Amino acid sequence: MKGFVRTVAATAVLSLAGIGAPAAAAAPQQPPAVWDLRPLYATDADWDTEQKAIDAELPGLAALKGSFKDSASLQAGLDKIWAVKRRLARLATYAQLSSDVDTRVEANQVRRQLAEDLSNRLDEATSFVKPEVIALGREKVAAFLSERPSLANHRYQLESILREADHTLGQEAESVMSAAQTPLSQPQSIYGLLSNADIPWPTLDIHGKKVVLDQEGYVANREDRDPKVRAKVFDTFWHVYKTYERTFGSVYAANVRGTAFVAKSRKYPDSVSFALAQNNVPPEVYKTLIAEAHAGLPTLHRYLTLGKKILGIKDYRYSDVYVPFAKPPRQYTLAEAEQLTLDAVKPLGPDYAKDIGAGFQGGWAHTLVQRGKRSGAYMEGAAYDVHPYVLLSYSGNYNSVSTLAHEFGHAMHSVFANRAQPYETADYAIFVAEIPSTANEMLLADYVIDHAKTKAEKVYAISQALELLRATFFRQAMFAEFEAEAHAAIERGEPLTGEGLSKLYLKLLRTYMGDAEGVMKVDDLYGVEWAYIPHFYTDFYVYQYATSISAAAYFAEGIEKGDTTLRDRYFDMLKAGGSDDPYLIVKRAGPDLATPEPYKALVRRMDRLVDLLEKTLAEKD
Repeated sequence: MKGFVRTVAATAVLSLAGIGAPAAAAAPQQPPAVWDLRPLYATDADWDTEQKAIDAELPGLAALKGSFKDSASLQAGLDKIWAVKRRLARLATYAQLSSDVDTRVEANQVRRQLAEDLSNRLDEATSFVKPEVIALGREKVAAFLSERPSLANHRYQLESILREADHTLGQEAESVMSAAQTPLSQPQSIYGLLSNADIPWPTLDIHGKKVVLDQEGYVANREDRDPKVRAKVFDTFWHVYKTYERTFGSVYAANVRGTAFVAKSRKYPDSVSFALAQNNVPPEVYKTLIAEAHAGLPTLHRYLTLGKKILGIKDYRYSDVYVPFAKPPRQYTLAEAEQLTLDAVKPLGPDYAKDIGAGFQGGWAHTLVQRGKRSGAYMEGAAYDVHPYVLLSYSGNYNSVSTLAHEFGHAMHSVFANRAQPYETADYAIFVAEIPSTANEMLLADYVIDHAKTKAEKVYAISQALELLRATFFRQAMFAEFEAEAHAAIERGEPLTGEGLSKLYLKLLRTYMGDAEGVMKVDDLYGVEWAYIPHFYTDFYVYQYATSISAAAYFAEGIEKGDTTLRDRYFDMLKAGGSDDPYLIVKRAGPDLATPEPYKALVRRMDRLVDLLEKTLAEKD
């Protein structure tokens, strides 16, 4: 199942002459703020009926064990299994979306737990597939594929299973591993309930207005122009996490131990290797990313130092990191944000803009801010027979506009993949998924820079483009390094506590933000920031933000030059879905993320943006 949770440009303005969005793509004046789940199921009762029907299919799937005797029986069995998976993906999507809108509603939580349990039992019922395919062997499977072209939809799955043969256990052990997924997934569920529903968040008086300082309140107020307000927001918010540091530490340690258990059981040298192997991503990608992020720190520090100068802050602290270098020119209504996104993606052609416009008007997104709603933002595209869905809490600032463009980049990826691929190969890996979403953010930033009407607007737009690079490349690389070190500690047999995790995170945060170099002061309290990041419960997920923005920069540069061949390869990448190893899908389209060059190109781009900002600041008003 796809489920992309997202947080978070370029020097040149990306535009292709003569390309514009058609009238059909125009954003509505009053777009819906909540999504319409009826395309999934008309009522909760319909969901209940389907849940029972899928449950009744499981014994029949389990009975397929031992039936893969020839190409015909192999195809019949796999077709039946994937047909049930397709129905379950739709069922789970409805349960997830209903639950995330209000995590306080018990019925929603029950429905989600039923879907998760059904998914785990489906995995258990079909756990024989990998061992039986491995028992057939490469030669026989190749012969089956050759003699039965209709098996083609399952080719990549079969080849992937054979690739993982050395890490696949016997049938009984695989059944146990499938059953273990329920307890192993509990840390993530506990974290979500603790962070989103159970913590009593404080209320602050900010400019005469009472503000609940939960996750959304923090994001909305951390860039306040008043340094005293920022300091109060940071100190109050992070003290809440500090209060629960031991609990969060225990929950995360359980998550890390679970991953280490699975990696060891499957005979991988460590958790990183296990995670990368799931999509056959070369280990060099992870290592090169972290090495090149450290190599690029002087450029990050140059950006931060310029920010200190622009803001006129002598004591530059971590609580100042989100302050825009110019006053935000305005707030954007949801309709304005949608229209701005449509204008920004014109370089990708009229059909792309038309598809996004259909999503804006079709009730694909839930943007309303409300208590109990899951924090962050994501796109869910697992329901193959229905359009994708997007969740975010729209606050009207530029970051919300950028998040909207980002999530609909994911949605368009699902639209392209689902149109071009059968269900079996439509689901794409996160490694590819973050490229079109981040490319949309870059297009938006470049469009805003190009269309700035005043010096102040341009300075603000450039600072946001730079912030995208800081947050999506350097920050995510830091997260990746934190994860690798946390998992390595468990694998060395060392204890992992909330306090220890905060010390580890603080060390990395100070390195990246240039604390020792006098660039930015990072107080001890902010070491607890790791507890705020839900992505850590999807192990080794975040590094792909950093690799993807590098690939997105590569594509954006070519499209800006009018390279239609590159644009076609970009769309081919989206259409490929999950039909091959994600690293190879991206490499065929252009950038090789196992080499330093994409990352060096991104750092050079950041340098050029800093140059552009300095030049703009020197201009007369």
